[in-house]
Amino acid sequence: MQQSLRTLSLPLALGAMFAITACDRDRDDGDKHHQHSATKISEADAAKVTDATVAAWQSGDAAKIDALYAPDVVGFDVSEAPLSTDRANWTKLQQGFAAMKFDHAAITQSKTQILDGEDFIFSSIANLTSTAGSVKALSIRCTDVFRKQADDKFLIVNEHCSKVPVAKA
Repeated sequence: MQQSLRTLSLPLALGAMFAITACDRDRDDGDKHHQHSATKISEADAAKVTDATVAAWQSGDAAKIDALYAPDVVGFDVSEAPLSTDRANWTKLQQGFAAMKFDHAAITQSKTQILDGEDFIFSSIANLTSTAGSVKALSIRCTDVFRKQADDKFLIVNEHCSKVPVAKA
C-alpha cells in the first residue's frame, strides 16, 4: 500500500505542478490585460463619444450612422427580428434607419457604464420624430457596447434596440 501511494505521489505532484504553472500563465495574461486596461475611460470622454453618436444618428446621414459601428458588430435592430452578425446586413439596416428620415432624437433617459479602458456601455431611451418620413414617431430603447479600436476610436461592437413597450393601464 505504501509503495502504491509513493508511485501515485510522483504523477500527482507532476500534475499539480503543471496545473499550477498553467494557472500562473493564465493569471499573468490576465494581469497584462488588466494593466493594459487599468486606466478607465473617463465619464467626460465617454460622454463625448455618446454625444457624437447621438449627433450622427440625428443627422440622418447613412454613411455617418454606419461609421459608428465596428467591422465585427453584432446586434438586434429595432426593425428586424433576427440577430445580425453580418456587417453587410448591418450596413443595410442602418441605411434603412436613415431612410426613415428621423430628424430629431430626444434622449429621455440614459446611463453610461464604464467597464475598463477599452469598453463601456451606453443604455438609452429615445423618442425619435420625423417631419418627412413615413413613420412620424418611434420610441426606442437601446443598449450599445463601445470598444476602443486599434486607432483609439470607440466604435459600437454590440447593439440591441427595441421599441419601448406601451405602458399598461
